[in-house]
Amino acid sequence: MTEKLYDKDSHLKEFSATVLSCEKLGEKYAVKLDKTAFFPEGGGQVSDIGNIGEAAVLDVQIVGNEIIHYLSCPLNVGEEYACTLNWDRRLRNMQNHSGEHIVSGIVHRLYGLNNVGFHLGTEMTVDFDGAISREQLLEVELLANKAVWENVPIRAYYPDEKELKALDYRSKLELTENVRIVDIEGYDLCACCAPHVKKTGEIGLIKILDSFKNKGGVRIFIKCGIDALDDYNDKYLNVQKISNLLSVKQYEAAAAVDRLSDENRELKFEIASLKKRLIAEKAKSFVPETEKTAVFEEGLDIKELQLFADLLYKKSGGIRGVFSGQGGNYSFAVCGEETELDLFFKEFKEKLNARGGGRNGMVQGTVAADKNEIEGFFR
Repeated sequence: MTEKLYDKDSHLKEFSATVLSCEKLGEKYAVKLDKTAFFPEGGGQVSDIGNIGEAAVLDVQIVGNEIIHYLSCPLNVGEEYACTLNWDRRLRNMQNHSGEHIVSGIVHRLYGLNNVGFHLGTEMTVDFDGAISREQLLEVELLANKAVWENVPIRAYYPDEKELKALDYRSKLELTENVRIVDIEGYDLCACCAPHVKKTGEIGLIKILDSFKNKGGVRIFIKCGIDALDDYNDKYLNVQKISNLLSVKQYEAAAAVDRLSDENRELKFEIASLKKRLIAEKAKSFVPETEKTAVFEEGLDIKELQLFADLLYKKSGGIRGVFSGQGGNYSFAVCGEETELDLFFKEFKEKLNARGGGRNGMVQGTVAADKNEIEGFFR
């Protein structure tokens, strides 16, 4: 079996290994090594990546009892190669995973809840089997960061059977042999196969970002270390841009957006009132030349289309349609005597491939046709 160097030293970035086998699988090559520091996907965490010689390590998986490295190009069996981990990815994963252990340990100690789901990929989520309020999460976050500031040691080891029975550790599975324990002094004791930082100070920062109800419990989103810093910088730049656009200080940005939203709501109400008045005036001055009319008016929503069509029909009868849109895509509302309108609309949908429906003398929907086609059909 492949020797697991990542078990012995989580901070090993470079090593040499001999190729035991190399098999082409589609566009990738499945390679076994005599030893590896590449952590295979497992326990909810994605695998390490990096290079073996000139070959890129695209993925690492456990298949049966074997660790398989999926590479971009083949390697020679029996040859020794220099191997290099993508350290940025490994460090980010270790910071996040170690931070998650601290959070899960604190939640378990304070509220008796269990971590029942964990995923660490492009984002990190943790599922707990009970409710946690926002106030409680803030308390957990503060205590978790205190664990970072205390810079306590993190130890990963395989206890013997007697030691294991005496330990009160967290685990999602009933494990009996080859159990790897990760001990974060004073904060958590958990069965885990993944690499971790050596001291909590290496995590840097633990930030609980969000939470929502999930399967009778709660799912929380966490970022730690470099990922937490990147997240802060992204949000800082967003707030900075908003504050510059609104000419306010950054800490005033939210209040300024609220004011802008209120002003926008008032303007929308005023515009809607003006549009209703305009529709009423246009309907009043409408003089039909035929029994069926298609009127085109820019910038109307479906309710305004319905209002306009209804006013036209009430004034002059017949079949009156109002269309709004551009580029051959229109929303519409058409009013008429119910039986006549039903026959008209059935043919309209068939001829122009319109979509929609309605009842009580009014139909509405969308149609992909140009203005001339629509007017021609009404004529």
